[in-house]
Formats: sequence, C-alpha cells, structure tokens
Amino acid sequence: MGRDKALLPVPGEPALKFVTHLARLLAAHCQEVLLVSRDQAQAHDYLSYLPPSIRVITDLVPQVGPLMGLYSGLCAMHTSHALVTAVDMPFLQPALLNFLLSQAQPATITMPLVAGQEQVLLAIYPRSILPLIEQRLQEGRRDPRSLLQLARVQLLEEAQLRTVDPQLRSFININTPEEFSFYR
Repeated sequence: MGRDKALLPVPGEPALKFVTHLARLLAAHCQEVLLVSRDQAQAHDYLSYLPPSIRVITDLVPQVGPLMGLYSGLCAMHTSHALVTAVDMPFLQPALLNFLLSQAQPATITMPLVAGQEQVLLAIYPRSILPLIEQRLQEGRRDPRSLLQLARVQLLEEAQLRTVDPQLRSFININTPEEFSFYR
C-alpha cells in the first residue's frame, strides 16, 4: 500500500479511519477489544483514533510477523476466545460478527471458508491454543495458517456465511492503492 492501511479513510466515510471504524464496530459486539500493533511507534500513532475503551498492545517480540501478533493478543486478553480481524477489512458486517461469535466452541478455531480459502485473519481463536502458537513460533513459523495443521478447526462454509452477509463484503480486504481507489 505504501502507507499504514489502518489510517486510510473508510470508503464512503472520509472522516473515519479504518482503525476507528473497526474498533467501534468490535466494541459494540465484544466484551474486550485489543489492538495489536507491531511496535510502540505504531501504537502511539493509533491512540488518537481509538475510543478510550480500546487497549493497544504491541507484539511481545518485534519483527516476527502475524503469528506473533496473534500470540501477543491472546496472551493479553481476559476472555476465553478472540474474534480476530485484520485492520484492512473496512466492510466487516455486524451480522457476520454476531454469527461468528455465536459459533465459537471450546478449544477450537472457528474459521470462515471463502472461495476455498481459510480466512485466518477473520476468525475466532481460543486462548487455549497458546501452546500450539508457541510451538509454531519455536519452529520459526510466522503465519497463522500454520496453526491449521495442529489445532482443532471448525470451518464455516460459504453458504452459512451468505445467510448473514449475502455478498461476503466482510471478507474484502484492501491491500493496494488500486483496490483502495476501486472501493472509494
């Protein structure tokens, strides 16, 4: 993207940043909302865009990647499960969030399957998988997808997801300037 996607304006709402929009949306549906940033500088940049109820933490070990972000968030939270979403998904639908939360099971990752792909960055992760994440990190893995080989996973099929998000807008992520321009 060439700049921090979290600070992009939400398409159709130019005064609202991605990070602000998602934090507010999650706060309306979750007991606890954490934003995991890669370092203190990034965390500081986000603070002025967030409601005071949002806790900002940084990766426990810097420069390790998304699996460390997941690990850091799960370590810091107080609930049994985390609804995890990437900051570059500005069209996340409240009905989908409610549906995902209603599907959570003990010791199981609850993950949407869209176009044959597991949606590792819009899923429910139980805190109980921390030892599996530690194992993957010790093996040098950085990708949350690697957990699917070790953890119990409940996949939610596209047909189920479409009952609450017919166009699957929740799964649109913005990665390039061209994608951003398309949705603006």
